[in-house]
Amino acid sequence: MRKPEKLILEGHGQLSGIIIDEAEGCPSSSTYRSRFGSLLRAYALVGFSPARDYRYLEINRKLRALHPTVIAKIISGIGSVGGRVTSDPLTDLLTVNDEFTVSVAIMRSILTPAGTLRWKLRLDTALNPDLTIAARMDEHNDRTRDFYLLPRLDMGEAVLRLCEHNGLSLDAYRFDTLERFYRMAARAIVPRAA
Repeated sequence: MRKPEKLILEGHGQLSGIIIDEAEGCPSSSTYRSRFGSLLRAYALVGFSPARDYRYLEINRKLRALHPTVIAKIISGIGSVGGRVTSDPLTDLLTVNDEFTVSVAIMRSILTPAGTLRWKLRLDTALNPDLTIAARMDEHNDRTRDFYLLPRLDMGEAVLRLCEHNGLSLDAYRFDTLERFYRMAARAIVPRAA
């Protein structure tokens, strides 16, 4: 007996979540997502390749899964220099030393047809953090390439489009590591005046 999704593909010549959901005698698209991890994976198993490139969906899923790890590393780094940090469990907004707030974003790299890399960052204007730490991913979206420490006061736009070199107006905020941020969060013991 042939699989229902293979029959749907043959009947429609393509697959989509809507086509699957409207087909009689076939599990819902959400069932395929949960069983195979994504609709794209289910599509591949029946030999369907969408005309549009949906690889970015898999990359976004991977980066969302990486986000808690990045936040945990930042919290650990702040703690290693004697700083204190609290994290809002609903928004992931960090409050450092009860003094300033930090939002953490991961920027997916996009390879242009010309072979150069681009990144797009939407600053969180709803939470309005004092500082945004934006981790810029490498060309494969596997590792962090560098970081941007973006103070709210200096950011006039809600959406930033970055290329490999952005000029002083943005690259002044670029760092290879978060060591400078950790130094900013460090606490120093001040001796009592006599």
